[in-house]
Amino acid sequence: MAATRLIPLHENKGKTVAKCLKDRTDYVKNDEKTNDGEFISSYECNPEIVDQEFYSSRQEYLKQHRAAKHDVIAYQIGYELAMKFTKGQHAFIVATHTDRAHIHNHIVFNSVNLSSNRKFRDFYFSGLALQKISDQLCLEHGLSVIKPRPYSEREKKSYPKRNSKIFQNVYRKVDMLIDIQKKMSEGKGEGYRRWAKTFNVKAMAKVLLFLQEHDIRDIDTLRQKADEASNRFDELSERIKSADKRLDEIKALKMHIINYGRTKEIYVAYRNSGYSKKYYEEHRADIITHKEAKEAFSSLDVKKLPKIKELNQEYGEVLAGKIEAY
Repeated sequence: MAATRLIPLHENKGKTVAKCLKDRTDYVKNDEKTNDGEFISSYECNPEIVDQEFYSSRQEYLKQHRAAKHDVIAYQIGYELAMKFTKGQHAFIVATHTDRAHIHNHIVFNSVNLSSNRKFRDFYFSGLALQKISDQLCLEHGLSVIKPRPYSEREKKSYPKRNSKIFQNVYRKVDMLIDIQKKMSEGKGEGYRRWAKTFNVKAMAKVLLFLQEHDIRDIDTLRQKADEASNRFDELSERIKSADKRLDEIKALKMHIINYGRTKEIYVAYRNSGYSKKYYEEHRADIITHKEAKEAFSSLDVKKLPKIKELNQEYGEVLAGKIEAY
């Protein structure tokens, strides 16, 4: 199993950025911890001068962007997460420390991307995102994952192992898995077989992780939760449709109220003229707009015109409800 931590590395007081980068990369590259550098690898950078390369890309970034206070210069995370977490957009070095009983990995990745035009920004639940990726990678490699502590329960429960019945049952039931033998009989080559096998392992890892997180241990529970989720989806979909309809009504109503107020005097003058054709031709557009507004009020069953402020408030409330439903 793998435990993960996301650690932002900032510039230390009294030290330059270049010095901070060198100190931190030197630490993870320590020969005594990495078996004389045997367990060090890198991506889009040279481990020997990684601090200089990180600093150089940072300087390129600062030519276009202003540095923030307490700027993050690098991030340190667990080994197998590096490429997935950075999506190959940031250079990084990897160092496996073997000087302690718990062998562990360090990765320092450059907060500035490879193009030197963007920076990694920490985000809410970034630690949770990191954990999800780590758990999936562990499952793909046949490793166990750290059991999350239940919110409402404290008793210990064992999760299904790779060769358990529930794992095998889910493996047979999930429709998204590729029938490799069937595809091979259709003329697919050896390369496709290797890809499909990897795809299936990743798909099963996602499924098993989902089952573990939701404490689903049998098909009946899975069906029940699927039905509940489907019903909830339908309910939320109706709420969103209803909200969209009301938002459109409010926008239209606001437009007609504004147009009604703007053209009211012109229409009154038109009526006082005895509905003069000459006056109508001179103010055709405004008169038509006024009539359209009155027809809209009638179709929306508006007895008393609401204030724009009230409509704005309602619009905000309906929109908030729609966002919550999403």
